[in-house]
Amino acid sequence: MSKKLQIDYIHVKKVEFGAKTELKDGILTVNKEELMDLAKSELFGSLDIKLAVPGESCRILGIHDVMQPRCKADAPETSYPGIWGKLAPMGEGRTIALKGVVISDIYYAKCNIKYYLDMGGECAKYTHFSKHYHIILDATPAEGVSDASYAEALKYASLSINVHLAKLGIDMTPDESEVFELGPVGPGPDGKPLPKVAYLVTHMASHDTWNFLVYGQSAIGFLPTILQPTEILDGAMVWRYWEPNYYLQNEVYLKELMRRHGKDIEFVGFVMANNVMKIDGKDAMGMMAATLCKETLKADCVIVNKSGMGHCQLDSALAYNWAEKMGMPCVMNLSAVSNDKPGDMLVISDPKIDAVVNSGRNYDLHHPRVDRVIGEGTNVPSLMGVDVQGPFVHTTNFAYQGIWSQLGDCYVTTDADLPDVPEKEA
Repeated sequence: MSKKLQIDYIHVKKVEFGAKTELKDGILTVNKEELMDLAKSELFGSLDIKLAVPGESCRILGIHDVMQPRCKADAPETSYPGIWGKLAPMGEGRTIALKGVVISDIYYAKCNIKYYLDMGGECAKYTHFSKHYHIILDATPAEGVSDASYAEALKYASLSINVHLAKLGIDMTPDESEVFELGPVGPGPDGKPLPKVAYLVTHMASHDTWNFLVYGQSAIGFLPTILQPTEILDGAMVWRYWEPNYYLQNEVYLKELMRRHGKDIEFVGFVMANNVMKIDGKDAMGMMAATLCKETLKADCVIVNKSGMGHCQLDSALAYNWAEKMGMPCVMNLSAVSNDKPGDMLVISDPKIDAVVNSGRNYDLHHPRVDRVIGEGTNVPSLMGVDVQGPFVHTTNFAYQGIWSQLGDCYVTTDADLPDVPEKEA
């Protein structure tokens, strides 16, 4: 039997600054000075808390992370254990989530962050994050602070705000709830056993900032391991790099596999592999991950996915081939890959990989002039040489956080129940 996780969602319809931090009748009021006090760090050179509103003529640049406010209902101090909170097993019990609002942070150190989004205007439709209210941590690094220390301080400050606001919903009646549990299953409608499906994901961990943490432990040097799917949904794993942790909190593959468990499949579990940089290491990690699927989870077939760039495509391809050698048919998702330039980021060409989901494509994005830009001093290489306030045209396959994640999440199918950006603004 797996762990049982219940996520209770409180819908947030509006966010505004005010004298007292409170959540009442769907309106989240935040005291700006209170949040700044929570987030302050000697590692920051400057610090501000800003709000961005759906439909607003606002462009946000250099987004480092986007997260849904969440906490454990019975022990908030254990939320994001080992990363922010006290160490405790995750993936069971009751978790509170505020829906319709996200905590975002801006990253000012030099790096290859391509991400930006429009909250209103014609391009807002390409990102479901334009439907959320953003409470933005806008903090620059102090002089002499390393990139790794700055990234860590940002993550800690963001999570402090995240948990602080989620705690407001602990004693409230949820607007909706989801329960995830992998119980025993019987045969299918035809009387035959359901196919046993494993989910194998390669995540990127190549250096201090481009890394992920599991219960606070750096994934650099990790060997492939098995985690409960609910642990991933519940804050046991946090990306440190420039990928919204919103996509781990709401991992669409994990959720869909768990929802279909006992109906048309038996979801036998999740294998997490770590990207490594040398080809012999990639091959070894792929073999070990496939062996866990075959010998420990007893899978009949495997879904292979990845977060990270071209390196992780190679890791995933090798894991795919090992799984097939072991008698487990595979399908692989290739996210953020397109057959159109400049998004032609496919780095593998292997005829044995013959079952592929391509969740990427390009868009010609016509950006209007906006009234406000947040994060204007950040390094966004994809916008070099243009007036970031607009207007400009940008052709890209994943400039927006929210078109899809590198796990293949698509804006069309995520948060479909949230209101669209107000038409009078868009």
